[in-house]
Amino acid sequence: MNREGFLAKEMGWSYVIDDSKMPSAEESKNFVFPKELEEELDARLREIDKEFGLS
Repeated sequence: MNREGFLAKEMGWSYVIDDSKMPSAEESKNFVFPKELEEELDARLREIDKEFGLS
């Protein structure tokens, strides 16, 4: 039985992510978020902090 078949049958998974397409650890270290995205995420996190009284 192949890996996907095993996971589907024994683990009850309906799908399997092919991790061979994932970047290596070295490639992941080199990834840099675009500045605009970083600023947008920071702003949204500040809003969430404020909404739940975390700041």
